[in-house]
Amino acid sequence: MPATMPINATKRLQTYHDRHARGLEPFENAALLRDWISDHGDQFHSVVECDLKRCPKIVYDFSANGDVVIGGTSDPARQTEIMWQQLAAADAPVGIGRYREDRVCYQSEQFKNDGEARSQHLGIDLFAAAYTPVFAPLDGVVHSFADNNLHLDYGPTIILQHEPAGGVRFYTLYGHLSRPSLEGLYKGKEIRAGELFCRFGDFPINGDWIPHLHFQIIFDMLGREGDYFGAAKPSEWDIWTSICPDPNLMLQMPENVVASRDGK
Repeated sequence: MPATMPINATKRLQTYHDRHARGLEPFENAALLRDWISDHGDQFHSVVECDLKRCPKIVYDFSANGDVVIGGTSDPARQTEIMWQQLAAADAPVGIGRYREDRVCYQSEQFKNDGEARSQHLGIDLFAAAYTPVFAPLDGVVHSFADNNLHLDYGPTIILQHEPAGGVRFYTLYGHLSRPSLEGLYKGKEIRAGELFCRFGDFPINGDWIPHLHFQIIFDMLGREGDYFGAAKPSEWDIWTSICPDPNLMLQMPENVVASRDGK
């Protein structure tokens, strides 16, 4: 997950900070885009085979208050075994990692800038077996892709660009994929709603995590390609939530999959 940005993107981000300081929405068109996504929520295809609006789930807590460990120096094989046992016992095909959650696993130096960790989660995680198929929620094109192969990074990653209506443009990010998911891709490749276009990865290829999909909505790519910030500094949360809104606007899960204001 990147720690630096191009100069022009840094200027745009400063503009978002300045707007927030004046009491304005940091990203100028955020409300318009959120409203469009919310208004069309019932039209999006599920990103996994089970219907996320109805299927059983376990919503996990990876904050300091939780009793589940992911990432860090812990063993992903053992973490995976424990989670799969829990999901099987609940007859749940998928586990959920929450948006806005302030995560213990992001407290290492790898996720710190100026002494503060980028610890508050900007996506929603869907935990399921390696090679679980992923489907496009709506029509789009490939914006960019990359294998972010550092430990605890995204691993193979795809970003789609969507322009479903006049004046509406946003992006969706799919992280922790299988390496074959990147084969045959090129910028501008059309991906249709409901199309199987990638699969969950396995450790260590997926960044050495329990197999899962990191799903994120992005309003401004800030000049980046194939990679993006997956977590924000708590002190900057109001800016980043304007750029990367709650992914459940698209996923439409009835469970509470957003952490409290303090990330717990």
